[in-house]
Amino acid sequence: MKTFTKWAFRWHGYLGIGSGLFFLLLGISGSLLIFRHDLDRLMNPNIYHRPAQGPIISADSAYRVVAEAFPDLAKIVLHDFPLSSNEPYEFMLYRQVHRPYDNHLGFAFVDSHSGVIIRQGNYEELGGSFFRWMYNLHYSFLLGPIGQAAVAIVGILLLLTILSGLVVYRKYLFKVFLFQVPLQKNGRRRLSSLHRILGVWSAFFNLLLLITGIWMNIPAFQQVFSSKVTIYPQGSYLAKVNLDGLLAYCKIAAPGFEPIAINIPKENDGDILVRGHLPTTDFCLFNGKASHFAFNPITGVCRDKLDIDQADFSKKISWAVYQLHIGAFGGYFLRCIYALIGLTPAILTLTGGYLWYKRKKKR
Repeated sequence: MKTFTKWAFRWHGYLGIGSGLFFLLLGISGSLLIFRHDLDRLMNPNIYHRPAQGPIISADSAYRVVAEAFPDLAKIVLHDFPLSSNEPYEFMLYRQVHRPYDNHLGFAFVDSHSGVIIRQGNYEELGGSFFRWMYNLHYSFLLGPIGQAAVAIVGILLLLTILSGLVVYRKYLFKVFLFQVPLQKNGRRRLSSLHRILGVWSAFFNLLLLITGIWMNIPAFQQVFSSKVTIYPQGSYLAKVNLDGLLAYCKIAAPGFEPIAINIPKENDGDILVRGHLPTTDFCLFNGKASHFAFNPITGVCRDKLDIDQADFSKKISWAVYQLHIGAFGGYFLRCIYALIGLTPAILTLTGGYLWYKRKKKR
């Protein structure tokens, strides 16, 4: 057993040093993204706190402004409706890409009164929008689908780092949980005990984040190794139906339905999805835009309704995994916990790296 522990200790060090920078990067960026909606509004008053002048334009009008301004997109998503008369419509723009490392995401903000595009950009540009750039960094290292696959691989390495650490410190697990392991007073011993205590206490949460993150990025492998390239027709595609009519239908068909986003495909053979929250959905992990109505983009006929409570297991687990990863199923208290524990990888990376350096230097 001692040989196995030594082996686990050695590989815990190798994995920690080899993937520590990524652990640091993912931990800090993930904690910031927990509050990105609030911080984004705080940092960009010229976008989110514009003076209200006249009536708010319709969602359909805002969509057509974007569709005409960006004629060669793969998909347009009305990502956020205005939360007040001072806020804009936000659109997520899916660009056509032909290489697996190209970023496909862009954004556009449309003033909710004048209908003017007040800011546009791409997710890989730091100057366009810091938190959208951070989102792209966290989920794909700014490298498109191939970056998403890389994040999943790094996640597996980090997963092994935690598991090897639990093997090394297995005798201390219950003692740490029972507060029987004191924080030492002097230099290296203090860092060592801090590393041990913090690592044990945050292990379950970090395992949860890593497993859900890996799960979310697995589809990227199919995109990277797929030889299929979708060719979209050139020119602007405008949906034939009025989006506001679709929103009105949803609210009549399901009183209390809260629309959150609208997905509009490039071609006529895809459905327009009005995604949102049904009033009958109570389970916290099904919060957000888990349910949807699907409409024919030409006739506006409702083809399907997905109630997440009635969906198959794969859809339920996929949405629950997503919610568990981003921490959006609770209030500010839960998000604060996510953010604080999300910073533990950064502390563990720094303390572990320092201890490894001191041990190597001593030899």
